[in-house]
Amino acid sequence: MSNSQVSDPDLTDAGPLVARANAWALDPSNLQDGLDLVAALAKARCTALLDQAVRQVRMRHAANVEALEALCLALYRIDHFSEMLSVARQGLDIDPQRAALHLYAAHALTVRGHNVEAMIHSRDAARLLPDDAVMQYQLACLELSNGEFKNGWKRHNLFYTLPVQVTSLVFPDFPVWNGERVTGRTFLLVGEQGRGDEIQFIRFAEWLHQRGAIVDVFISQPIARIAASMSGVRAVFTELPPGPYDYWSHMLRMPEHMNLDLSMLPIAMPYIAAEPDRLEVWRACIDSISPRPKRQRSRRIGVVWAGGPYHPLDRFRSIRLGALKPLFALPNITWFSLQKGDSERESEPLADEFDVHTLGPAIQDFTDTLAILETLDLLITVDTSVAHLAGAASLPVWTLLPAYTQWRWLSDRADSPWYPSMRLFRQRELGQWEPVIEEVCDALRAWCAAPV
Repeated sequence: MSNSQVSDPDLTDAGPLVARANAWALDPSNLQDGLDLVAALAKARCTALLDQAVRQVRMRHAANVEALEALCLALYRIDHFSEMLSVARQGLDIDPQRAALHLYAAHALTVRGHNVEAMIHSRDAARLLPDDAVMQYQLACLELSNGEFKNGWKRHNLFYTLPVQVTSLVFPDFPVWNGERVTGRTFLLVGEQGRGDEIQFIRFAEWLHQRGAIVDVFISQPIARIAASMSGVRAVFTELPPGPYDYWSHMLRMPEHMNLDLSMLPIAMPYIAAEPDRLEVWRACIDSISPRPKRQRSRRIGVVWAGGPYHPLDRFRSIRLGALKPLFALPNITWFSLQKGDSERESEPLADEFDVHTLGPAIQDFTDTLAILETLDLLITVDTSVAHLAGAASLPVWTLLPAYTQWRWLSDRADSPWYPSMRLFRQRELGQWEPVIEEVCDALRAWCAAPV
């Protein structure tokens, strides 16, 4: 950064930050002051000053690998992944054995959808720190994304040794299952992580049932009624049952001991279905909005554009509702918003311009959502629990994925071996949804032109 003052279009009310940046430019030797400034400028969205501050830190500490590693962490915290990759590589040129820099490089590449390159750095990180669960877990996710299930599942189970998981997950006192025969045994399958995870992996209850186990499920309240509809489940609990059980397992610990590979998927389809009474209520509601006999060639499509804000990937996976307007403008489609949460009423003003109907406020739980999906022709959704709900019921669903996608969707595929009724539409560049929406528009035109 030069000693002269800098102008930035984002700096209308950021006078103190400008002064702080210019003052630091006179003596940029204090690394922590520079990192703090980077964080403050990012929070204030002072783009030009931020870029120059990062550049100054890099120049001043170009030979200090510890400083470059600290800068990577600062850039990670503000989602500056391209710069983070460049800084990590700068540090690796100095010390190729720096595991943390390999970790940052792998993460930066993964976020941008470059999993093959990320795998190289992640393998180096895991090699350099073989006992570090974080390094091993990152590599596990990349291996699973690449379909390398045998090694991926084994490494993935190190997830359960991470301190945050040890303190946050439930670990029953019953014997943990490590692949023993389950015929005639009582088994407690324990849900974990997000609601989408529970819906996706509750299928393992059916796998256990087919092998003669007596299966109970301990799961979150929102999924309980869905789980109770499964033929392979004896009982569903939302609080830890007293037992005793012969075995228990977290859902995502199962695959390693099942020797799960791609050829075994999808295991059991469909494994959930709508409750008949809920289906009758919602079919009457949807038919009253979009009667079939009067509009033979019309299609009825559900839409969800935002996930829960608590999710660590939500800033990547959720879409602005306005970005979907090209879809809503297509003819002969009646749209139904199944969005829940803070965004559930965002679609209401669109009814003045498009054939869009907002159902979110009337949806009480997943049993309602599943019943609605049964009445529609298609669901178009971001990567959230509703995608899993439709997929688990073998209902048509198109899922829009960010470049930074989770391992469950694998890499470079337009289909999902977990859900045969699902089609995937992927970002090519992180944050760039327009090409994805254009691709979906083209697919919808072709789909609508096909016979009903």
